[in-house]
Amino acid sequence: MAHEPRTDLDSLRVIVAQLNGALSEASGVVQDVDRYLAEEFDIGVWAISRPFDSQRGTGADGRELLISSHLAYGKAAGRNRLHILAATLDRGEGSDQFTQIVSEERIPWPLCPREIKLHSFAMLPELLGTLAAKAEEIAAQTSRTSETVRQLLETMGRHSYGSTEPALVTNGVGTGVGADPDAGLFRRSRPR
Repeated sequence: MAHEPRTDLDSLRVIVAQLNGALSEASGVVQDVDRYLAEEFDIGVWAISRPFDSQRGTGADGRELLISSHLAYGKAAGRNRLHILAATLDRGEGSDQFTQIVSEERIPWPLCPREIKLHSFAMLPELLGTLAAKAEEIAAQTSRTSETVRQLLETMGRHSYGSTEPALVTNGVGTGVGADPDAGLFRRSRPR
């Protein structure tokens, strides 16, 4: 039984319309996620997904290279945003594994070709999970570090009084009775 070219073209039109609709929806989701992350999550946390594409290439000197593409969140084009990280990897010395980063290119997601958008969009849930885990890890580490530093200060005979802002000592201010003579340029105001 022969295929009708007309039927194939009609099927292709339907699929292309569905694909265009899916890409439009994906673009809206990425825009919403980007806006949310910029407004609510702009704390300097970055993350990358597993590769969604890897291709072998050849360097100018004939070496075999691997170009690995990832969905990422971090600095790209001057601000934190969702982007594609294309990392070019070389083999490590004495190794057959591609582990040494030779170059990186960061392309904001909206500026990527449609095939890259379609392939990378599937990695968005993984990336958001990674970002949440990293933010939680950084918050826990910061709390542990604060507690360790407070304990060290107490051991040295100093006390931390919460999160008051340091005051700039100028023109002899802070040198009166009860002032810490060893406070340096910045000092914390202390309760009396």
